[in-house]
Amino acid sequence: MLWKTRSRLMRQLFRLVFLTTLAMSLCSGGAAAGESASSSRRSFPGKKILWVDSYHQSYEWTAGIEQGIRRVLQDSGVELRIVRMDSKRRSSEAQIRGAALRIKAEIDAFRPDLMIASDDNAVKYLVVPYLKNTELPVVFCGVNWDASVYGFPARNVTGMVEVDLVENQVEHLSRYAKGRRVGYLSGDVFTERKIIEYYNRRFFAGEMKTYLVRTLTDFKEAFLQAQDEVDMLYIYNYSGIADWDAATVEAFLAEHIRIPTGSHNPFMAPFVLTTLAKDPEEQGEWAADTALEILGGRALTDIPLAQNERGRLIINLKMAQALGVTFPVETLEAATVIGREAYGNK
Repeated sequence: MLWKTRSRLMRQLFRLVFLTTLAMSLCSGGAAAGESASSSRRSFPGKKILWVDSYHQSYEWTAGIEQGIRRVLQDSGVELRIVRMDSKRRSSEAQIRGAALRIKAEIDAFRPDLMIASDDNAVKYLVVPYLKNTELPVVFCGVNWDASVYGFPARNVTGMVEVDLVENQVEHLSRYAKGRRVGYLSGDVFTERKIIEYYNRRFFAGEMKTYLVRTLTDFKEAFLQAQDEVDMLYIYNYSGIADWDAATVEAFLAEHIRIPTGSHNPFMAPFVLTTLAKDPEEQGEWAADTALEILGGRALTDIPLAQNERGRLIINLKMAQALGVTFPVETLEAATVIGREAYGNK
């Protein structure tokens, strides 16, 4: 898809969509014709990998990582065991530390040849205190923004750091905003607090207003409050909001939205105007492929930290209609478009 871009943003979006299309064709076209295909030709019968998931199986981000891991490991001969911390739903410090101790005992019993750890809680509460600088190779993914806070890379730890296209998203939302004040609304969990701290330090000079909530009632109140206090709003993640109901939330937001909203999580697309989405499968594929490289003899210390690169733009026409936003044709051509029913499927 080619067109004449009219702004720096559209050039960035074109590059984003082009890279996404190319990457997805490589990963879904000839049986993941790049990394995953090469991985499937490597066989390690008798080898064992333990994947420690910070969250729970039905969480959309986790499901995407799992799909990527399984795609790469299929036909590899590796025995994959999965354990989950469930730290979104059981999020107290005591519960998370207890889960880490339970999983440490399972590691000792299973004796894996390598461990994959996804997202911050598995890294913070399990890898750092119990596994860092041991003989067990660890590959992480989904660590938000900065792995140096955990002392990574370490001699037995490497991984993929998760980043967002923040500047692109804010520039895009600002086209439909009355000012530059940015807010961030999300569930009140550790990962969200880490992201907020990094966003504020790196992008917003401490001026991003934050709303962290635990219930749907608090979410609704914070959203209404934000309409008067900021000019554009991240609705980043529903995880950690105990009584979240998708249909109720979507209807509420469409009724009350007065400022442009966005996210970087693809599963949040029904609730926001625009999403510059990360691809969780990329995280899982990279972690599993790296694990097979290590099992195949590559020195872990020769594998540098990586960052996610794949992404896509998602436009929500239902929220656009509610907000009174009309997107340029080239933006719609660059995007995955949802919510067409708001326009009578036109």
